[in-house]
Amino acid sequence: MTAVWLREVEDAVLQRIAAAERVFCSLDYDGTLSPLAPTPDAATPLAGTAARLQALAALPGTQVALVSGRTIADLRRYLDVPGIYYVGVHGLQIQFPSGVTQLSERAAVVRSILPAIKRKIERALADRPGILIEDKEMALACHYRLASRGDAAIARQTVATMARSYQLHGVLTVTHGHEVVEIRPAFANKGTAVCQLLAAHASSALAVYIGDDQTDEDAFALLPEESITIRVGPASAPTAARYRIPEPDDVLRFLGAMTDSRRSH
Repeated sequence: MTAVWLREVEDAVLQRIAAAERVFCSLDYDGTLSPLAPTPDAATPLAGTAARLQALAALPGTQVALVSGRTIADLRRYLDVPGIYYVGVHGLQIQFPSGVTQLSERAAVVRSILPAIKRKIERALADRPGILIEDKEMALACHYRLASRGDAAIARQTVATMARSYQLHGVLTVTHGHEVVEIRPAFANKGTAVCQLLAAHASSALAVYIGDDQTDEDAFALLPEESITIRVGPASAPTAARYRIPEPDDVLRFLGAMTDSRRSH
């Protein structure tokens, strides 16, 4: 199935969202609600994003989740919205609208491994300017957007080398995103996390998922076929999503349209 631009079929998509008895809308953060930035700290949400999310989540039969590779604490620094789900570190952390936080039972194994890997990576890349190691407690991200092309290649190879033995044993996996390579638990998966939330808390809901990165493809592939899945970014990016949308500004506008359509239905 080839993804089509959402703007070409938006009226029909909004009609489906408006008519659904229940809707569960999941959104990535970086590159979806925030423009991509040179460093994680510089990636701030577009103005009005928190208000849009809160307005959508306040509607009857409508639930909202932020799903990210960031930790929940980091997400809430930028978007602290009452009444929504937070899914952090690709599903290893889940915070419910009640405020209760659930951690993966297998996270302890990963936490015992990552500090030593982090030290090795930092030593190996200490003399490479423009490289940032982000410690997510249960995952490590190596950002190289500000590095030279040669140093970026070395960073990718270094991270892959450090994680190789753990990959062979199925404990860790290495994923590549927008100018970042990440070591995370092999069992951490945005798609699995969202599907489990749907099954437990919104089994009859129409699922909407919007994301821009390779880790969001896990969700696009695993969600039910009737779901509304939207990839943010250029047409050149391969995707399993049904629709495409150009950039975060368009996502923010679409969230407003979703709210208006459900409110007026």
